[in-house]
Amino acid sequence: MRYYLLAALGLSATSCLSVGPDVCNNTLLTPITAVSGPKTIAINQPAVYSLSYLPAGGCGTLANLSEQSSGNTRAIGVNINYASCSCTTTAVPAQTTYTFQPTQAGTYYLKFLGNNAYITDTLVVQ
Repeated sequence: MRYYLLAALGLSATSCLSVGPDVCNNTLLTPITAVSGPKTIAINQPAVYSLSYLPAGGCGTLANLSEQSSGNTRAIGVNINYASCSCTTTAVPAQTTYTFQPTQAGTYYLKFLGNNAYITDTLVVQ
């Protein structure tokens, strides 16, 4: 019985150690609301896309863009960092850019993560 009591006390003490100041620091994938960019470019020319998104709260800041590729398809998302547990400010629409510079001719499909589906742009590289 004494062993179980000591084990329970040890577990409860170590569980408190895992709670720290970064508990509320989260990075979340945020839907893109609008995309604009070129439809045709030359090989090795950068294609710059303007991305609009709406953070969940006014405390969110752009962390980075995520990109996954499979053949001629790219899936792009916006990661927003929230450094506060409670954010009382209202979310403000924001923008960033995504640059894609293909090295081969072909048709590329850029899939930007939207609210319920992808926003797909087709880019022809000649």
